[in-house]
Amino acid sequence: MMKINPLQRIKADVVLLLVRFRSGGIRSAVAWVVSPAAPLTFQFAKYSLMGLGSTVVHLTVFALISHYVFPAHGYLNIEGLDAATREKHAIWSNLIAFPFSNFFAYFTNAKFVFTKGRHSTFREVFLFTAISFLSFIAGLLSGPVLISRGLDPWIAQFGFMISSALVNFVSRKFFVFSR
Repeated sequence: MMKINPLQRIKADVVLLLVRFRSGGIRSAVAWVVSPAAPLTFQFAKYSLMGLGSTVVHLTVFALISHYVFPAHGYLNIEGLDAATREKHAIWSNLIAFPFSNFFAYFTNAKFVFTKGRHSTFREVFLFTAISFLSFIAGLLSGPVLISRGLDPWIAQFGFMISSALVNFVSRKFFVFSR
């Protein structure tokens, strides 16, 4: 069996999309891309798009909580809000934001990216959340370590986001959902 490199796979998947478009029109092509039967290239693209949505949900909840409930920003000019308190508040704000973004991710992934059915819904949600939470905790703990060793905070965050997305995709595809 001949192996196809990732770029060849992407090209082949785009050609399949064009064939669908030419034979059935835009509706057929879009229906195929959004279906769970879409090839891996489009599954990962949809997964990334749903991840972007989940990130927006997380950052929105984080921003609201870290401004109004647990102030975590120095520019809020609140007396007695030292760096250690802001750090704890940021952690609390992230922990509160996690369930909102995780459930958004679960429902959008179950509807648009993967095929449900490998497990019961309860077990599926549990496994999905467990994988998300482990990844989230790894990022929450590794960020300060990487930054304390001299890595720029944005590079540490970006690296965590990329590695987390890949680990989550593979884990969800092969352990949580049917396809």
